[in-house]
Amino acid sequence: MQKTLEVEKKAIKLVMIGDVLMAVLGLSFFYLTHSQAILMDGLYPFIDMVAGLMTLRVATLISKQANQNEPFGYAIYEPLLNFIKGIMVVVVIIFAIYASIHALLNGGRHVVADIAVFYAVVASLLGFVLSYFLHRMNRSVNSALIDVDLQGWLIGGVLSLAVGISFGFSMWLSHTDYKQWVPYTDPVVILVLVMLMLPMPLKVVKQNGLQLIGRFENAEISEEIEELVRNELKEDRFIGFEKRYFQFGRSIYVQLYIQMKPDADFNLQEADLFRTHLYHKLKQRYEYLAVDVIFTADPVWAKRPVEDAD
Repeated sequence: MQKTLEVEKKAIKLVMIGDVLMAVLGLSFFYLTHSQAILMDGLYPFIDMVAGLMTLRVATLISKQANQNEPFGYAIYEPLLNFIKGIMVVVVIIFAIYASIHALLNGGRHVVADIAVFYAVVASLLGFVLSYFLHRMNRSVNSALIDVDLQGWLIGGVLSLAVGISFGFSMWLSHTDYKQWVPYTDPVVILVLVMLMLPMPLKVVKQNGLQLIGRFENAEISEEIEELVRNELKEDRFIGFEKRYFQFGRSIYVQLYIQMKPDADFNLQEADLFRTHLYHKLKQRYEYLAVDVIFTADPVWAKRPVEDAD
């Protein structure tokens, strides 16, 4: 856990440095080019910096264990923060779509193309380089917090590249017989690319939103739990079992309700050994884990937590 926390904090600080550089770069070149696309690149990092400060705090909180005041720990903060950040990226993309459509309906957008191309090259390189470093950092910890930032910077790099392509194309078009279309190149290219990128943040919003309401299901985890239970409990001792689990970011909470046969030779020591073995098996794959195992011979108590029972 400590390694994950350290890597996450380094990644968040790296992202905040990138935000500062991108904000200064974007606002400076907006003043020189009057490009709304560049203005968007400059304004979003200010929002992302605020989110970065929140992420630093959340990364520290979710590393703490459950206690009397927080019986389930601070796991809920991770999907909540990722949900908010995903919404922020979606809002930026929607703003870009609106700005592009507005420009298309009002004669296009006139910008200083040669300066804008230089900006786009620098900004896209910054986005892709930062995405690469975040990807390398996240390979060892597989953090959802880092992954959301990685996707955000990758989207930013692609959008900046789109700006460069559109401005480069408009420079070429201005020397042809179709120069009247030059003002439309910027909004058209931005519109196409942001529509292609929209599914990425929408996926982040959907997954983390489902976690917040307890509806997220991971088939791999579910199948692994079932296999472990069946391998460890002898068929002649139990009738069946019900399971439910909640996933909040990296944190997984598993509840098992095992219905034993009324005449099964099964004592508390064996129950504790089973719990310990199951926990350590799952812990090998899921670092942030909580497991509750309830044994009962009454089918009502096995069914009641997961469905209606009399």
